[in-house]
Amino acid sequence: MVDEVRKSLNSVLAQTDGWQKSLKRIVESSRESDPDRREVIEQLLSLEGSGPGLSYLAMAHAITMAQTGQVTSALNSWNRASRNHGGMLDAEAMGILGIGDEQPFRTMASKMRDLRSNYLKQSLIKNSQSYDLNEYFRINRALSGYLGEANVFSSFATQQPKVIYIPGLDTGGFLDTQSHPIVPALKSAFRDIQAEFDEVMNDQQVLKPFMGHAGQDDLKTYVSGNENASWDAFFFYRHGTRFEAAQQRCPKTSKVLESIDLCRIDGQSPEICFSVLQPGSRIEQHFGVTNARVVVHLPLRVPDGCFLELTDVGRHFWREGEPMVFDDTFQHSALNPSDKPRGILLMDAWHPSLSLVERGMFSNLIKAISAIELDRFLPAEHENV
Repeated sequence: MVDEVRKSLNSVLAQTDGWQKSLKRIVESSRESDPDRREVIEQLLSLEGSGPGLSYLAMAHAITMAQTGQVTSALNSWNRASRNHGGMLDAEAMGILGIGDEQPFRTMASKMRDLRSNYLKQSLIKNSQSYDLNEYFRINRALSGYLGEANVFSSFATQQPKVIYIPGLDTGGFLDTQSHPIVPALKSAFRDIQAEFDEVMNDQQVLKPFMGHAGQDDLKTYVSGNENASWDAFFFYRHGTRFEAAQQRCPKTSKVLESIDLCRIDGQSPEICFSVLQPGSRIEQHFGVTNARVVVHLPLRVPDGCFLELTDVGRHFWREGEPMVFDDTFQHSALNPSDKPRGILLMDAWHPSLSLVERGMFSNLIKAISAIELDRFLPAEHENV
C-alpha cells in the first residue's frame, strides 16, 4: 500500500485545513513512547520518491528528533528534507512547523550543521584503542574538507574524488604495482581465475550492466561507442554485499579474493567483479569516490588496443596476467576498439599508505556518513551518539 499511503499523505497536506493538523499530529506522535507510532512514521519517511507530504514530514521529524536528543534520526530526516527543498523551506511551511520566521529556521539549520559535524568527528575514534596524532590528523583533515570547514584539495587538477579526499596520499595516478601487497597472490592464481572467467563468458546471460538499472541518459554519460556498446559485470561483491552464487560458481577466484587484504567496509566496500567492456565500447571520463582505496585490475582477456587512460597522466595498455593499480579519483576512461570483449577482474584495495588505524577511522567515518545521509534509520542503540 506504499503508493496509496504516499498519495493520501500528499493529498492531506495539500489541503489548507489539513496542513497544520496533520503536521502537529505527526510531531506529537513522534514524541510519544509508543513504538508502533514511531515505526509508522519511520516507515513513511523511508518511502521512495518525494513530494510535499514526505518532505515536510521529514522536516517535522528532524526537528522533533533533535529536540529529544536522537541525533542520527534527526540528521537523517534533515538531510532528506533539505535535499528535496534545496536546503530551505518556504515561509508557509516554517509557520506550520512552529518555527515562525526565517531566523529561527536558520538557527535550527545551524544547529543541525553543528550536530552533523560533531557526530562525524566523534565517529573517527569510535572503538579505537589507541592512535597516533598524525594518523588522526590526516583523517580528521579529510573530514574537515568533506564538511566544507577547510579547503582540502589535491595538487592535481584532474584528481577530484566525488565524496572524500584524504590529503597526503598523492600518487600521480598510477601506483607501483609490483610493491602492492595483493599483487603476488593475483599473479599466482591468474590461470585459475582466467579459466573461471572463460566459463562465465560462455554464458553471458549471467552478466549484468555495471551501472545497474540506470536510465538511458545516465548510461550514455558513462558508456559510448557502437549500437551494441556496453559495460557489463559479473559481481562477487557489490557495495560490500557478497554474492554467494558467484562465489560458488567461481570457487578458485573466490578463494583468492577471500585471502587477500581488500578494502572492506560493511555495507560499502569492496566492489569486485569480472568487468567486461564489450567490443567497440568506451567508458567515458569519470571520477571515483575516494582516494582511501585504489582500484586493482587483473587483466584476463584483452584484445589488442585496449587501454585505460588517466587524463593528463597517460595510458596503460592492459596485458593478460599483469595486474595494475591506479587511483580512480583521477579522471579516467577506458576503450575497447576491438571486435572482442575485454575482461578483467576488478577490485577495491586499501591505499597502501594508510595505516591500520587510519583504515579503522575511515571505515567508522564512512559508516557514520551513510547512516545520516542515505535515508536510513539505525537501530535505537545507535541513536544517542
